[in-house]
Amino acid sequence: MKVTFRSVDEFEGWDKFPGFIEEVIASRSPKRVCEIGAGANPAIGQDVARRYGLRFRGVDEVETELLKSGMTATSVYDVCAANAPVPGAPYDLIFSRMTAEHFRDPNHAYRNMLQALAPGGLSVHCFATLYALPFVLNRVLPDRLSDFLFDRFSPRDRDRHDKFKAYYSHCRGPLEGQVQFFRALGYDVLEYRAYFGHNYYAFRLPLLHFVHRQKTNLLLKAPIAFFTSYATVILRRPQ
Repeated sequence: MKVTFRSVDEFEGWDKFPGFIEEVIASRSPKRVCEIGAGANPAIGQDVARRYGLRFRGVDEVETELLKSGMTATSVYDVCAANAPVPGAPYDLIFSRMTAEHFRDPNHAYRNMLQALAPGGLSVHCFATLYALPFVLNRVLPDRLSDFLFDRFSPRDRDRHDKFKAYYSHCRGPLEGQVQFFRALGYDVLEYRAYFGHNYYAFRLPLLHFVHRQKTNLLLKAPIAFFTSYATVILRRPQ
């Protein structure tokens, strides 16, 4: 297993994700691909699917979000349901972008995805981790208050990027228990990328943001997995 620690500026989970997942596709040559939690903004467009000859399906629990995407190959699907086959399986690649923190039952979710992979298939996920303070607050505060704080510190177009309940269950940095969680389900853990820092203070609290950046720089020099803010994990179903 390869473990790396990086700055949030390098995190693939947001705007960098389409380019990142295209690199995975180019290097691994999958033909059957599924995005979990594709919602209104699938990471793969029709141009990428045609370029690599992909059979691509986007799935999401919320039908209204899928309708916004304009995609035709979609399915309404709850990955956290027990013994729920992923529509269209088997797949060579299953991935998600900023979705895993919303899994109310990650045991079922990751088990369902494992069963949906062909032998040797990859499962790639980018997610927010505990115990970064903004995500701790998002987990423990009432929804109305956490919605207010996120709208104030990280405003977004709610039509295209709505906010959904986050649990952060088994969303951690490369701690031993987290790695063992994936292995116990049957995955090979190929790579764990951990990221320090976030930008939630940048516009409203610049002084606090400066202090936070100094802390991030210290953590990059002496990494402590407990204090990551984001992670990218690359898993494989054994042959």
